[in-house]
Amino acid sequence: MKLTFLGTGAADWNIAAYDSMPFFRRNSSALIDGTLLIDPGPHVFHFAEKNGTPDLLDGVKNIIVTHSHGDHFCPETVVRLCRDRDCTLWCSPECMKVLGEKLGNDGVFGINFRSTEIGKTYDIGGYKVTPLRSNHFATPGEIARTYLVERDGRILFYGCDSAWLPTDTWNFMRDKPINALVLELTCGEIATYDWRIFEHNTPEMLDIMLKMFRKYNRFAPDVKYYVSHMARTLHTDHESLVKFLEPMNVTPAYDGLQIEI
Repeated sequence: MKLTFLGTGAADWNIAAYDSMPFFRRNSSALIDGTLLIDPGPHVFHFAEKNGTPDLLDGVKNIIVTHSHGDHFCPETVVRLCRDRDCTLWCSPECMKVLGEKLGNDGVFGINFRSTEIGKTYDIGGYKVTPLRSNHFATPGEIARTYLVERDGRILFYGCDSAWLPTDTWNFMRDKPINALVLELTCGEIATYDWRIFEHNTPEMLDIMLKMFRKYNRFAPDVKYYVSHMARTLHTDHESLVKFLEPMNVTPAYDGLQIEI
């Protein structure tokens, strides 16, 4: 599996400032093998166009959604990718309800939709995909998700947004030979004791989880760790983040980073 980070920022990155900032993060989204999109956010086509690959998303056949917050779930992106096309949206019923409220009932016609449940594994375009519970508030009644994605014996855990890991999520993933974990790091080194700890990670929280993962040696021998979903107002700069995370052996993702899993 090849994963491309289309966006690595939290909700406070303003796309209007793209040309005026020396380093920019779009809202978080990722593309697997050109066919499976994680989060149809508002900036995915901006990434494709600015990187000289306007047809990058033409091969997307399936979309999985973490939750319905606007930086992860953009109705216009869904329409452009899914309406009257061979592309299926996999998400919670509540997420589809949000889509209907924003587009109107007529707006969802022509969109292929499949409802998914937490903890159940689905065959999605040749990938085994399991939505797992996230510790993050979305809309009333909606359970935000993290995902396990498996293909050809290789496993990815994608965890944006979630503070820590809920117990049922950990119990499901702890015996899986995961090869790559993408964890969120919304709060940076300047966000000490920030209120967002109740639904987002800080460096201290990340460090505790990593030490636990490594203590029990649960994952694959070649497991690698990455972070994404960094808030513009809670971090300093990318170079400082690289140095900060180096002792933890964690790679901070950036827009355009490609990894083989």
